Amino acid sequence: MNRNEAVFYEQYEAHMKAQEEHKAAVASASAAAGGVSPEFTFSELGMDDP
Repeated sequence: MNRNEAVFYEQYEAHMKAQEEHKAAVASASAAAGGVSPEFTFSELGMDDP
């Protein structure tokens, strides 16, 4: 692996980690505020809304 590839993968890994942390923070803040934003609805799963 040359220097350019090493730098690319290092930056890509940092970017992906930051993105993952951001998603976790948004989900945590949303849940803490009580406004959970599901990716599906209960009715789509054949369940009654609570």
